Amino acid sequence: MQRAAFPSSVLVVDDEPVVLDLFSRVLGEKGFSIRTAKNADEALALIEREDFGCLLTDKNLPGLDGIEIVRRVRQAQPFCACIVMTGYASTGSAVEALRLGAMDYLEKPFDDLTRVADRIDEAVRQMRLEYERANDAPPGVAVRQAELDHATADLRTRSLHLLSRLVASKAAGRDVLLSGESLLDDLRRLRESGRADPDELHRLEQRIEEHLALARLAQTR
Repeated sequence: MQRAAFPSSVLVVDDEPVVLDLFSRVLGEKGFSIRTAKNADEALALIEREDFGCLLTDKNLPGLDGIEIVRRVRQAQPFCACIVMTGYASTGSAVEALRLGAMDYLEKPFDDLTRVADRIDEAVRQMRLEYERANDAPPGVAVRQAELDHATADLRTRSLHLLSRLVASKAAGRDVLLSGESLLDDLRRLRESGRADPDELHRLEQRIEEHLALARLAQTR
């Protein structure tokens, strides 16, 4: 029985038409098929009918918020890469999104749309790899791969959790800096062990290092 192809379409949910138009153009240039929704009701109706490779949703929407959409998408389509964006970042909302399985948490306004598009592209690529491994691996290999995926996902969640704390606090305390440095050590060890995707872990290290540098700079002011 032939396996269904991994969906390459992206669902963008935002109540601002300019944001929907912007991402339709930017992601369309990357070759994605784009669907848009102005609120949760429209988004959930689309999710019932179609499979998506990525959900990009604003957190603050009329009616149900983006966090609830992520929760429902993760239940219905576990291999859909979920990304939350907001103009009002908070540690609590970032942690909740990541706990539910979101792969990233983006702050508006976007300084570099090309970089944002690259992060979406990378999230889809990672989910496609997980989907293919889950469908192709023999039972024994699948179990070992699942363990590795769990370890890598745990590190990714911890790193994104840390980044959300740094972003929300603006000036991180010593405990956050120490936890960030410890996480960097864990990421480097896992990457050097050859048991995980080195490119993904390297990108996580770079993002954490950027925020740690900003936090250290804020402490000196």
